[in-house]
Amino acid sequence: MKIGPAPSHVIKSRIKKLQRVMIEANAKSLLITQPENVQYVTGFNVVGNPPKNVWALVLEDREEAYLLVPPLEYYEALDEVKSAEIIQLNRKRRSIEAIIDFLISIKVPIPLYVDDLYPQDLIDAIRRKLELHEVKALGQEIENLRAKKDDYEISCIREAIEKTKRGLEKAHEVLCEGVRETSIAAEIERALREEDVEAMAFDIVVASGPRSSYPHAKPTSKRIKRGENVVIDLGVRVQGYCSDLTRTFIVGRNPEVEEKLSHVIAAQEEAIIHMKSGIKASVIDEKARGYLKGKALDEHFLHGLGHGLGLSVHEKPTLSDLSEDILEKGNVITVEPGIYFRGRFGVRHEDVVLINDGGCIKLS
Repeated sequence: MKIGPAPSHVIKSRIKKLQRVMIEANAKSLLITQPENVQYVTGFNVVGNPPKNVWALVLEDREEAYLLVPPLEYYEALDEVKSAEIIQLNRKRRSIEAIIDFLISIKVPIPLYVDDLYPQDLIDAIRRKLELHEVKALGQEIENLRAKKDDYEISCIREAIEKTKRGLEKAHEVLCEGVRETSIAAEIERALREEDVEAMAFDIVVASGPRSSYPHAKPTSKRIKRGENVVIDLGVRVQGYCSDLTRTFIVGRNPEVEEKLSHVIAAQEEAIIHMKSGIKASVIDEKARGYLKGKALDEHFLHGLGHGLGLSVHEKPTLSDLSEDILEKGNVITVEPGIYFRGRFGVRHEDVVLINDGGCIKLS
């Protein structure tokens, strides 16, 4: 069954959580400018490439948010959004001026906070027109709320993962000696469009042979040779929510790559068995890195172990040796150890896990 927009009760629950944060900060109103945050509190499918140019306003004492949209987005918002009051901004005014006009028209309660102190011209206009000495941000607090996924969000991510798996199955089907990297990427995207995928979460990574030593290599016209490995990193969106999976394929046999890949998969497993609510994210990174160190491979592990997944491809919590995050129930996180040998090859293996009451479960 196709997943629809977030139900009204889900959006109202999120707004209540946000209002509790606002009360703690003494914020009577909150202007939201970041696309992911707008979608989180209104349910309007905003994120994508490019994101829709809309805003939201949450008041500390109101059950529904205002969704501020230009005429270009008005009828789409009116048809799709049932959990916010839709306000069409004045077409004859610049966006910033139209937003300020609306804030003044409703006598927006002060203190007014924002989710991000950017764009600077909007912040400056708010301070000047509303005669505020300072505009404060609650962006970090919203990120913390978004890091703990509700049941609706988990269902969207699960569906995105299922579609991504079918894309990887297509990759396995078309991979062969002589095929170009770009051809594989095109076949994957064609198959996903047939699966009714609304959008890719990011550009597909298809990197073969020596190019697989670049973690974020884009597909080229390079033809794949027998014995080469092919790293494919892929993600799609369902109702704005992202998936992110990576697999390393081998065309024919390559014992050295097979051995290194087995160590990467074992490092991932070592990390996953320790993932649970309350543990430091840096400890999880350390588990995977420690395993690879035991195989004298840790110096080839060039990036963090993983990242949160949701309306953004990269969000809290971050699994890395520098992270100060602590895992919590509801976190959805990628676990993607990889090792790279410049000029030769690289391997990466990425799955998605959900932190739950018992520890964690793989969603992929």
